[in-house]
Amino acid sequence: MAQAIDDRYQAYMDAIRRRVCAVCLDQRDDGTCQLAGGRLCAIEAQLPRVVEAVLAVRSDRMDAYVDAVKAQICAGCRGEDDKGHCPFRETGECALWTYLPLLVDAVEEVTQALGPPSTRPAH
Repeated sequence: MAQAIDDRYQAYMDAIRRRVCAVCLDQRDDGTCQLAGGRLCAIEAQLPRVVEAVLAVRSDRMDAYVDAVKAQICAGCRGEDDKGHCPFRETGECALWTYLPLLVDAVEEVTQALGPPSTRPAH
């Protein structure tokens, strides 16, 4: 079931759907998510936090984004244990982790086109 998306982040979700969801292995034929067991995609579930984590990084190196996502998203996820291990991440079942480079590209595409959410005029 799709979650309502804050208007400030809709452009990011649209870009993510084009770049990430279009190639995701958990996508149904109609483009919707098909995660097993009723799980919600980590990207959609954490969208504002994911976008803000990516926006906070200014680097040409993916490891800086990896560190930011681990610290700001994974550390608070119920899938990660107290030792930092996550079965979803480790088996490629976390779309946020699996498709992070594409997600970063999507966020940067929107930011270049519109500017970060905090600098846009209110609706």
